[in-house]
Amino acid sequence: MPDFPRWVFVVAGVTSLALIAGLLMSNFSGGETKIERRIERLYALDDPRFTNELGVLLGPPFLTGNKISALLNGDEIFPPMLAAIRGAKVSITFETYIYWSGDIGQAFADALSERARQGVKVHVLLDWVGSAKMEDSMLAAMRDAGVQVRKFHPPHWSHLGRLNNRTHRKLLVVDGRIGFTGGVGVAPQWTGRAQNPAH
Repeated sequence: MPDFPRWVFVVAGVTSLALIAGLLMSNFSGGETKIERRIERLYALDDPRFTNELGVLLGPPFLTGNKISALLNGDEIFPPMLAAIRGAKVSITFETYIYWSGDIGQAFADALSERARQGVKVHVLLDWVGSAKMEDSMLAAMRDAGVQVRKFHPPHWSHLGRLNNRTHRKLLVVDGRIGFTGGVGVAPQWTGRAQNPAH
């Protein structure tokens, strides 16, 4: 091996450190714009003006003939969601941030798997971070039953600064007819009726 001047190695080392520092800075600088805007609540959920205002806010108006129900806490939320899944004939599309193991997680996994085995197209999108407390065996059982499961945005060294760019959506659409959305996660904390600080 030919002799290189010591300064060549120093320059190469400094260049490498500069590249690593640049990569780290680009990862942690976060190109995300922070937008904070509170929307004042003017109408109750059962007021017809609420759906009108929501349509204006979201773009498309609500179509006549639709019904909206507000469900509070797990005792009201989970039974109709599971009933809709169990009654699916054509398709189930489910996206959620929090999905953990436990009784309610198992109930959803069983219902989704049963429908997939019956030929219903079942698509599940889970957030990688939000579903970290979900057992691999539960995921494997759903996949074995024919549920198409994907995890959104797994961590990678090249985008550590965007690690918190998560999918916080909670959506369930059954047969293109029944939809659920809100702030509930599929985990024991959301079960019950907010009976104690753990729920």
